[in-house]
Amino acid sequence: MVIVIVADNGFAAEAIRHSFQNTSGVRVAGYVDGRHACGTAVAGARPDVVIVDEMTWSASALARISEIRAAAPSAKIVALSSQPGAGFVEEAARAGAHAAIAKTVQPGTLALLVREIWAGNVHHAFAGVRASAGLDGEHGTDVEHASLTPRELEILRLVAAGSSNGRIAGQLWITEQTVKFHLSNVYRKLGVSNRTEASHYAHVHELLDPRTADAIRTRPGSIRTAA
Repeated sequence: MVIVIVADNGFAAEAIRHSFQNTSGVRVAGYVDGRHACGTAVAGARPDVVIVDEMTWSASALARISEIRAAAPSAKIVALSSQPGAGFVEEAARAGAHAAIAKTVQPGTLALLVREIWAGNVHHAFAGVRASAGLDGEHGTDVEHASLTPRELEILRLVAAGSSNGRIAGQLWITEQTVKFHLSNVYRKLGVSNRTEASHYAHVHELLDPRTADAIRTRPGSIRTAA
């Protein structure tokens, strides 16, 4: 089994690698810096398993999971979460992770769990994700709204208010790439293709922030929906 580790610093990567030091049949090919795009590098190593640390900024980890899932579809992606049952786990599943393990487990247990996940002996349905997986794509259901994370809803509201990706990034203290990542998830979950359709959806289904909704509806040049 070949493993690639994705982390945002060498100390974290080394700690993860050390967990597999005495595990037979396992080769850690190395680690890549998760702060930057790394899909091509990971795919080039032909890993069986890619371990993605939650890192300092969980948005970076989510972006890497989505990217790696596309670049190396045959690899199992395991997300390492800082806390058991954290919201990051559900977001990681939506991004494409096959499983998640809390970093509170003992080092030897981590190696055992990863081997079992790779062998297909461990499966977790990710309860929150499973509920949204059966959607038929029809607009207007409460489940679709509920499947948006707080961050995705926040960004959707800003988009509906007319903010550009750059402005949203500056306001939320995140990168434009992270904004694009969250928007792609919003489009997928709502079944829309672009920010115009997403904005329309937000207006029609009353997902706007109540504090700004009236101002948006009466803004010069904006389209008001029929009552």
